[in-house]
Amino acid sequence: MENEVNTEKVVNKKTITSNLLWRFLERFGAYIVSFVISVVLARILDPSTYGIIALMTVVIAFLDVFVTGGFANSLIYDKKANDKDFNTLLVFNIIFSFTLYIALFFLSPLIASYYEKPALTWLVRVSGITLLISGIKNLQYAFVAKRLEFKKFFYATIGGTVFSGIVGIIMAFKGYGAWALVVQGVLNHFIDSLILWFVIKWKPKFEFSFELFKKHFSFGWKILVYKIIYNISNSVRQLAIGKKYSDADLAFYNRGKTYPNMIGQNITSSVNSVMYPVLAKTQDDKQRFNDILYKSFKMNAFVMLPICVGFFCVAEAFIHILLGEKWLPAVPYIQIFCVVVFLNSIEAIFSNGPMALGKSTASMILGIIECVINIVLLVAAIPFGVLMIGYSMIVSSFINCVIYFIYLKYISGFRIGVCLKGSLDSVFACVLMGFAVYCLGNIELPFYVVFIIQVLSGFLLYYLFSKSFNNDTLPYCLSLLKGKKKRNENN
Repeated sequence: MENEVNTEKVVNKKTITSNLLWRFLERFGAYIVSFVISVVLARILDPSTYGIIALMTVVIAFLDVFVTGGFANSLIYDKKANDKDFNTLLVFNIIFSFTLYIALFFLSPLIASYYEKPALTWLVRVSGITLLISGIKNLQYAFVAKRLEFKKFFYATIGGTVFSGIVGIIMAFKGYGAWALVVQGVLNHFIDSLILWFVIKWKPKFEFSFELFKKHFSFGWKILVYKIIYNISNSVRQLAIGKKYSDADLAFYNRGKTYPNMIGQNITSSVNSVMYPVLAKTQDDKQRFNDILYKSFKMNAFVMLPICVGFFCVAEAFIHILLGEKWLPAVPYIQIFCVVVFLNSIEAIFSNGPMALGKSTASMILGIIECVINIVLLVAAIPFGVLMIGYSMIVSSFINCVIYFIYLKYISGFRIGVCLKGSLDSVFACVLMGFAVYCLGNIELPFYVVFIIQVLSGFLLYYLFSKSFNNDTLPYCLSLLKGKKKRNENN
């Protein structure tokens, strides 16, 4: 009898809370380490170096989507998936990722020639090794997510981030420039996957079933198309800036995008990586399905909105202190991406809905619509400069959120009005907090003093405003921090 991947754990408050806590610890632990490393590297390396790396990253990230694709989603969605399913897709991933890397290896001179940067040839070739690692790591992720054992990710992510970061900093100090960032990225992937190999119970075998592959491909290819389109729509701006504007322009844009994303994506990916398998397990109960979405939206507003508003207000002091005056042109991009990151966090929550209900075709179609909107707005913005390209992202992100709201109402009866009404207390608290923090930024004191005052005041004011508005998400979050498993049910 086939050895089945045991995934039928009870999906209750304890299970969800425990996995969310471990996922938050993993993501924020990695964020803190990555943040320190990125600050050190940004002070050592020139903005133009980051511009070159940004171009390379776009290429590798695009190809990585083909490897990570939709198979992990299919394995998580399929309640009957067993070891043979995992082994089948692993064999395919290894063969496919190797083929993709060989193609990248020989095409890298063309990429370098297009951007007129010869150094990109070997940077792309070495960075492309991450594609080979992703073929394995993607299935490891599916195994952990399906079993709701996100504690395992904590060990792997922290280990990989710390080790690769130390190596990257040493190389940067020794003058290796862009190679420091490339080696750091490859090592991070490798160490992550290596640690997961030892801490998870799945030990792959070389076996392949065409029947199982066809089953997962029929679901996964649509998710793959969706992810490809989503990646294109998010990466095309960097490619356009890199071609039309200078390396420094791209570096400031990319740096302004990086810090809000480091915060936003860590939180969003933590929630989504847990909520997708949870939603998939409740696919037959629409009421419970919608209830989970409502609560996810409310929690997202309570956590993400003050972070994005606060970061928007302290952006200038933040750049002055951490990166220095040479990076000040990145400030407006940080503020733009604070808005984009919050909107994307909403979209990310609700984009799980169609996939968890098995609507992979719909996810693909929504992705196509999303891409068309993004590209149309990008084309309209390009003649007006890099800042306008950033502003176009705010508009497209808002439209995409509305599209997902409408579709979820159609397939599950989801009511956005309930979400918005339930989150008004968080919105009001953020507006008041943001106004106060922004005004504090005008104090005539050293930047580090202003920054500390703004951050501490922001935390205190948001807590006090949330408490005065009787925001019931506050005691729940406090109970999580204290390790208690209780929640205020008076909604």
